[in-house]
Amino acid sequence: MTARVDLFAEPPVFFVYAVAFFCGVWYNKSNKKSARGGHRFTESFLGKLIAKTAGITLACLIALILILFGVFTLFFPSVMLNIADFCGMEKLATQYAVSVYTRSNEIDDLADVVERAYYAQRWGTAADYGERLMARSDYEEFCGAKDESVTPGIDDYAQYIAGIVSVAQYHTGEGDAAIETAFAQNRTSFQENNSVVTLAMAAVQEGDKAFAGRVLEEMRTVGESVIFEGAEAENFEGLLTVLESFCAQ
Repeated sequence: MTARVDLFAEPPVFFVYAVAFFCGVWYNKSNKKSARGGHRFTESFLGKLIAKTAGITLACLIALILILFGVFTLFFPSVMLNIADFCGMEKLATQYAVSVYTRSNEIDDLADVVERAYYAQRWGTAADYGERLMARSDYEEFCGAKDESVTPGIDDYAQYIAGIVSVAQYHTGEGDAAIETAFAQNRTSFQENNSVVTLAMAAVQEGDKAFAGRVLEEMRTVGESVIFEGAEAENFEGLLTVLESFCAQ
């Protein structure tokens, strides 16, 4: 006896049959349209689907990148600092250096902020963090350790930092503070390439005769109370001559 097939006995199976039937009808109609130059609906639909999928994927990738960027910026600033360094983004690297110091409070990281800010010409940051650096109780010890390490091009680290900070203060309009910072270590001695020289040359390079005149006036005041000898006298008189010549132009 032939078994009777009841399509409605198992609704899921019937549903599959129904879907297959309607898909077959739709496919048959699509083929007929294709013969008459059709497939416009299908191609348009697929194009929109691909574009939409690509858009969603791109948006997800951008969101993921932004999330990772935020996470690394917040929790791993040293990693972002290395990336910024690799990409040559000095100003961005300075900002990450600030974040690294804020987390560590180490004097090495603070000095790194000052130097980075100076060379990136972020004068406000260099002046602010430079003042913090020179005010630290372990600053003299740190400078002594730096001098012992013999950094190329830097004979006296304290003079180097004072020069950086004074120039930064000058560029932020703090002329009085710049002169005080530059002369703080050079009122009783005047070594070669000291912070006064650094500040004076910055004014000369800017063509700022007014400020160069202020540096010259301060040097004359120092010269009235101190008599330098030997190499120090040559250094002092040499800079004095340069500033007098520049201001007389």
